[in-house]
Amino acid sequence: MAAIIKKEAIILAIDVGKNSLQPDSDGKSFFEKAKFCASMILKRKIFAESKDYLSLILFGSSRTNNHLSSSGCCYHNIEIVTSLGVVTWDLIKHINSLSSTDITPSDWLNTLVLAADMLKKENEGKDFDDISLNPKLETFVLKSEATAVNFGTVLPKLSHYKQKEVTPRAWNIPLSFGNAFNIRVSGYKKIDETAKSFKWLLCKNYDTEDSVTAMKKHTTYFYVENGEQIEVDRENIIDGFRFGDTIIPVSNLDTDAYSYKSGPRCLQVLGFTKAKNIQRSFLMDGGSYIFKPHKEDIIAFRVIFNAMVEREELMIIRKVYSNNSLPTIGAIFPQREDAENYFVCVNLPYAEDEHLFKLLSLKSFKPNYEENNAVRNLIDAMDLDKDGNELFVPENTHDPELQYVFDCITQKAINPNKLLTKTIPEHIQSLLNSPKRIMVKTKQPIYEIIKVFSLQQEIYEKRSVEDNNILQFDCDEEEVDCSKQFVITAFSPIEDFNKHLENGLNPVIVCDNMKHITLDLIESSTSMEDLEKPASNLKVLREFYINNNDVKSYNTLMYLVKDSVLLSGKEGMWSQFIDSGIGLITNQEIEISDISQELSEQFMKHEVLQDVTAEFIIDDDDPLKEFL
Repeated sequence: MAAIIKKEAIILAIDVGKNSLQPDSDGKSFFEKAKFCASMILKRKIFAESKDYLSLILFGSSRTNNHLSSSGCCYHNIEIVTSLGVVTWDLIKHINSLSSTDITPSDWLNTLVLAADMLKKENEGKDFDDISLNPKLETFVLKSEATAVNFGTVLPKLSHYKQKEVTPRAWNIPLSFGNAFNIRVSGYKKIDETAKSFKWLLCKNYDTEDSVTAMKKHTTYFYVENGEQIEVDRENIIDGFRFGDTIIPVSNLDTDAYSYKSGPRCLQVLGFTKAKNIQRSFLMDGGSYIFKPHKEDIIAFRVIFNAMVEREELMIIRKVYSNNSLPTIGAIFPQREDAENYFVCVNLPYAEDEHLFKLLSLKSFKPNYEENNAVRNLIDAMDLDKDGNELFVPENTHDPELQYVFDCITQKAINPNKLLTKTIPEHIQSLLNSPKRIMVKTKQPIYEIIKVFSLQQEIYEKRSVEDNNILQFDCDEEEVDCSKQFVITAFSPIEDFNKHLENGLNPVIVCDNMKHITLDLIESSTSMEDLEKPASNLKVLREFYINNNDVKSYNTLMYLVKDSVLLSGKEGMWSQFIDSGIGLITNQEIEISDISQELSEQFMKHEVLQDVTAEFIIDDDDPLKEFL
């Protein structure tokens, strides 16, 4: 049976009379604030993909348009702009274009009565609660369970957009302890990243079927023969993989036969370990779950829970979310909150997920009392906890990127022919600023840090170059400009490389830094995707050295690159890596090169180590089999 989606019926009543122009303490009128609040309520409904019904009433209007005006003289100057319906961009544009009138006073009490009557009549026969009518305000608020708030309270809450609310669905799965027994549990995703998917590519209110042209995708396949491209039918194309210099075709039958199958979905306990054995650095994102017991398995759940707490142990589990999906290994911790027991599951890394980084040793540096005290003061000043209330709690913190995208969509929806404003709205800019109390508290500690820890600029020594085939640049020590310090980052190495060369920095030093960051990226890589960035770096260096007739420097670098790839256990990636156009510079490209084409081809190959385990034959009864 499909779940019943609950909807709300909302009526926005805005005072457009003369009284609404009275300025508030901040200088803005009640009319301006009311328009902003009403507009933000509608925008939040649209971006949350809400199906709620909404209506707009203007009181203090120069027009009278409501179904109760004919019954007497009590409902004049009240205009029903729209009946209850789904929110549209047209209604937002109408609210933004509202202007005040000279009508005074505005009859807000009869407007509430009219709104209550609309809710009752327009929702007859639907799952809405009836609201009793009473002309007295206190009785109206009591019976309708209304809440009265001022602008100071509601404006900060309405200044940001909301995403579509998602109801968490339980992942019902037995927690299996081998073949002994199972405990039925329900898992809920604890932490998940906000999806950055937007569906507002076309606006149906303004586009017709004739004005929208569907984009058709067509893929064409070619192979090159004698310098000419020859088209190939899609039916004649098969998959394959590269083994050294040989391309081995793979059919669908081979893929099905040799592909990994994890089996049916499961949550299997592999064993228990002391909690101290799992360091916080082992925990990974993307798989944080909360598991609660089924009502019939509460006793078994509680026994396991109490034993884990008493022994300070946790579970190591194997989790397969759906049939034949990739398995994950995780750690389950016992957690107690508000007198409720539950398990928290966090993913653990595999061996290939571990990245090794070479960091400088800090053993040689021993801070003194003044330096220790300065760092402690800075940490205390930047503490986000205030009286037990932590700043930037995820459920109360808005995503600035998401808010800005929603704001841009709103601008184009309301004014499709107008360019987007370049300034970031104030309520979004405030999300990027540090809290004022943090800025005030950290001013003095930061000054102490700057005073205690003095930074010394590194001066590179001048190189003496003897080989005429190596790139040479004159750089006198007296002409070294200390303000031209630079660094090539792993995030954007090519951009940094080009920028420093354009700024006139020493090319020898720039190239050396580019080499170091490239070798570091190769050593820390774990897949072919990780090797794409160092391959791009080598392409840039190759082009630079060719243009400057410095062949020997690049070819020497490539021998270091090959050693780095092969010695770090990436033999299988070498052929594909070197095929990306980063091979040795041969004498067929530049005459001054001492590398022949034959030597270059030999460089591109590598020996495959023989599998020594094939020499061992282990009997089925041998106890060593399960370890080998």
